[in-house]
Amino acid sequence: MNELFKSVKSNSFGALLIVVSLLLLFLIFGLPLLLKNLTIPSIVIGTPFIFIVIILFIWLWSTTYYIVEYEALKIISGPFHWTILIQEIKSIRLNQNAIEGVIKPALSWKCIVINYSDNKSISISPQNQEQFLKLLKERKPSIEIK
Repeated sequence: MNELFKSVKSNSFGALLIVVSLLLLFLIFGLPLLLKNLTIPSIVIGTPFIFIVIILFIWLWSTTYYIVEYEALKIISGPFHWTILIQEIKSIRLNQNAIEGVIKPALSWKCIVINYSDNKSISISPQNQEQFLKLLKERKPSIEIK
């Protein structure tokens, strides 16, 4: 049976996405406006760029989740998708900081890091972490949890 786990959403992580969006708005429109250098071409190029970035942030915020299937872990974060075979999972590190140098389809600073395959890692933040880990251990008891 497949089980879906939504990502934990940290308010500070959401605030970071908003601040980055506002900073981009300022850099593309506000700064040129202050410098009296805002041109029609910059508006034509900047508007779709900002629109795409904001839509991407909203898409990531609203559709980041993880599905534990019988043989695979599926990770969905907006337009990005990963499938990890459960048999390839070697270890899981708990309570990790999401600033590490791994792929991070997580919406929280506190994550678990899944090490799999040949030295690959991915950082996720499932709600109901205990149930998530239990399902993975049922499917592959040799997964080391650190």
